[in-house]
Amino acid sequence: MTEEKFLEFIADIMGVDGAELSLDTRYKVYSEWDSLMMLNLIMEIEEEYQVRIPLEKVGEIKTLGNLYDMIRK
Repeated sequence: MTEEKFLEFIADIMGVDGAELSLDTRYKVYSEWDSLMMLNLIMEIEEEYQVRIPLEKVGEIKTLGNLYDMIRK
């Protein structure tokens, strides 16, 4: 999985243009990425990439890059 594919996947979930996102996109700074969207992203990522993101790790997610790193491990 490439960064580009990951960002396209996230853009589809958020309903935004993928060109608007980068791995540096910060949680809550980007208007579409609020707490409800965070839960939705986590559920969709877990299903798509067959990973588990522990609830205690959610507080560590500050950027899309943090999410990307969690699914690469």
